[in-house]
Amino acid sequence: MSEPPDGITLERHVQLKGRTGGPWLRRGLLLVIAALPVLALLNVFGQHPTTTSAGTPAVNVNVTAPSRLRSGLIFQVRLQVVAHRDIKDLKLVFDKGWWESMSVNSTEPEPEESTSEDGRVAFSYGKVSAGETHVSWIYFQTNPTNVGERSENLEVRDGETPLARLHRSLTVFP
Repeated sequence: MSEPPDGITLERHVQLKGRTGGPWLRRGLLLVIAALPVLALLNVFGQHPTTTSAGTPAVNVNVTAPSRLRSGLIFQVRLQVVAHRDIKDLKLVFDKGWWESMSVNSTEPEPEESTSEDGRVAFSYGKVSAGETHVSWIYFQTNPTNVGERSENLEVRDGETPLARLHRSLTVFP
């Protein structure tokens, strides 16, 4: 039998002496990589919507939206305001976290007026009578560089009079 090439030893490269942990390390890395899609399917990284609610004698507010997302995803937010009394000028005021590194694809129905209040976005929808329900949908997309946790609070007003405040947060995974 001829000699092996330079740098090759029969004990190490054929009989694999001293390489006992290598296969288990490769199997462990493969398991970690395979676990990521499984965790995504189990909604660990988001997009499944959750509903957050707040209620006062004047209104009930429900926001249905994902609380965990992956960067680049398109998602829908559903806002429902049930008026227990007449509201002359329904105004929804969104904290900065709603808009931070997000792209807005559509808002249905369009607000009568949209303004900025100290960096917060305010949508005005006009009159809502007692017993009526106002529903709005906003379609967002997370920007690819958007990562982290932020506050997504929402304030419901009648003009400038606060009626309810809803607290929620959003986590965006890379």
